[in-house]
Amino acid sequence: MLLLAGVTTAVILAAAGCGNSTNTSSTSNSSNTSTATSSGQTPQKGGTLVVALPPQTNLTWYFPLENSQNASIYNAELFSQMFMPVLYIDNNYDIDYNDSLASNVSYNKAGTQYTITLNPKYKWSDGQPVTAQDVVWGYNIIAATDNPKAPAPWPNYNAGSGGVPANIQSVKATDDHTVVVTLKKAVNQQWFIYNGIGQLYAFPQHAWNKYPNNMTQEITYLGKEATDPTFFKVVDGAFKLQSAVNNQSWTMVPNDNFDGHKSTLDKLIFEYEGSSDSEFAALKTGSVNLGYLDLAQIGSENALKSQGDVITAGYRFAYFDTELNLQKGSPLYSAFNDLKVREALQMGVDQDAIVQDIYHGVAAPQYGAIPTKPSTKYLDPRLAKPMFPFNIDAGKKLLESDGWSLQNGVMTKNGVQLKFTLMYSSGSASTDQMEQLIQQDWKQMGVDVTLKPTPFATLIGIMDNPKDSSQWTAAGAQGVIYGGSYPTGEQLFEPGGLDNFGYDNPSIDKLIATTNQPAASAQQSQQDFYNYEYALSKDAPVIWNPNPGTLTVTAPNVHNATAQYLNPTTGYPLFQYVWMSK
Repeated sequence: MLLLAGVTTAVILAAAGCGNSTNTSSTSNSSNTSTATSSGQTPQKGGTLVVALPPQTNLTWYFPLENSQNASIYNAELFSQMFMPVLYIDNNYDIDYNDSLASNVSYNKAGTQYTITLNPKYKWSDGQPVTAQDVVWGYNIIAATDNPKAPAPWPNYNAGSGGVPANIQSVKATDDHTVVVTLKKAVNQQWFIYNGIGQLYAFPQHAWNKYPNNMTQEITYLGKEATDPTFFKVVDGAFKLQSAVNNQSWTMVPNDNFDGHKSTLDKLIFEYEGSSDSEFAALKTGSVNLGYLDLAQIGSENALKSQGDVITAGYRFAYFDTELNLQKGSPLYSAFNDLKVREALQMGVDQDAIVQDIYHGVAAPQYGAIPTKPSTKYLDPRLAKPMFPFNIDAGKKLLESDGWSLQNGVMTKNGVQLKFTLMYSSGSASTDQMEQLIQQDWKQMGVDVTLKPTPFATLIGIMDNPKDSSQWTAAGAQGVIYGGSYPTGEQLFEPGGLDNFGYDNPSIDKLIATTNQPAASAQQSQQDFYNYEYALSKDAPVIWNPNPGTLTVTAPNVHNATAQYLNPTTGYPLFQYVWMSK
């Protein structure tokens, strides 16, 4: 799974996506290790953990399958507490069976059949056992919501990922705790475990199956209930949702019937924040005890450290960008579909200045779909350096060579001006500063941009309205967190999925398809991935921005808030391991 995220320097704890194979590489995240550990201490019972959400973030969707309008890591942050994935991916990009529904995944030599063995200890919050048939029914829901003709609010934004359901021959429960998935054709096994099996959840068929003989009615019904927090009474995760108040807070309590690591907390609250400044004030007063420091606030951290708060840095396996509207009907459709224009705009982004002057070094420049931090095997060494280095003069000359000329201070060609509004995720001072710097540098190239800070949910709602692509031109300060998925470009840079900006290059589509296919060796598979990654960067589908680090702020009475449990790399925080002292 791949989910959108607004660029804030909040502690982005939830992403999406799960699933992995035992052959994946470990991610280097030494900087993520918190000093706020509980080594040698016995967890105490009680306490309310208040987690600050990024500025102006509402949680709007509670069902573990999302449509494109609600595909947000912030929604996933909450529902991942209520529902366990079949496979949980930890901070090192490895499978963690201790926190997965599955206790093992194996496959045949041909890679066409996969056997999922479920841990028999898990049960639903109403006491019923979690069974293999619940996983099969969950798959049936996924397959039905993947249909492009599925009723509103579907289709599922992740439709087609992992070859689901197109390459699935069957998904069967062979006993109460065994699911066998058979494919129509062999695929890259690691890719399928990441992006195929990695989608699976168990759904409580006994509680939710209202229309057992009509799947269309069933997914219509579940789609309507997806935004109703009171519907989700039967869960298999560590927490249950107690209440939800829009623009205020979302309160969870431990699930007493959870058979994994049980939480000792009394409550877990996700708190709405109007701005980074208001969140900072909440940290100082103690009304928030697990939050973030906006990178624009570096220099004021002593006010938190003096009261015992611990501040630690981490990086997400993600990319952040400015997306240009390439869809027909876009105000600058012809201009943005011109590769030289996109290259010039990339040359006008001073990533080094953004990293050093705005993010104070707690960020990493990014030149493609794979981040330079955290370090993983997926980064093509050629993309450790910029393909289109910052150079305003070179960018201006590139535009001029393409037929653009300055007219009244704005680059113009055939009556079309490079003049547009850039909306971006609001609420973060450092994000404001980044967009202002980009605006100033583009202005020197003759690109006239008006900035429009917009709440993240509103921004996504505008971009994901397929009926009227003329309502936006460019959108910044957002991106995708891979969240444990195999980081190929399906659902991102091919039609459908999260490609809500209209990018499509058939040659790139072919390279993406190659990464999904079996390879003669692991080295060839790696090279296939590098070929896709490099060609994509060369085609400049988006304007890459730096990957900002996260600065987590932990109160002195909060324990186990480490990278292992908050998992900034892939997402899915394990709040059941966090405890509080009195």
